[in-house]
Amino acid sequence: MDEKEAVKEANESFYRAFESLDIKEMEKVWLQASHIKCIHPGWPLLWGWGPIMASWERIFENTFEMRFTLTDVRVEVLGSLAWVVLTENLESRTYNGPSRSTILATNIYENHHGRWFLVHHHASPIFAPSPEGGESQLQ
Repeated sequence: MDEKEAVKEANESFYRAFESLDIKEMEKVWLQASHIKCIHPGWPLLWGWGPIMASWERIFENTFEMRFTLTDVRVEVLGSLAWVVLTENLESRTYNGPSRSTILATNIYENHHGRWFLVHHHASPIFAPSPEGGESQLQ
């Protein structure tokens, strides 16, 4: 398997852990290090293992179901770092009822002893439609 495929598999593992609503599964995909970062939609920056895992526990405790359809997945690898930019099409069920949302996410992975681990997750809701052609670029 080439490195892009390995990163794509690591990213898919992250979303399977997300859908599982199981903190133990989520712990497996993150690098246990002080430099990890996470920005959930509408949340402030979280960094370090403890605060990030506490955030996942909070999300999982308040969610009954999550299902992702990932689109526009783009993977880049540069040495021991890789990033995935994608659109999360999320259907979820919480105490507030069912919801659907479209979220733009960036996931950064670090290769540690031959395995790709998540070190940064940043997700932002998309409120504006995509420009014609599906890509936004600054000129």
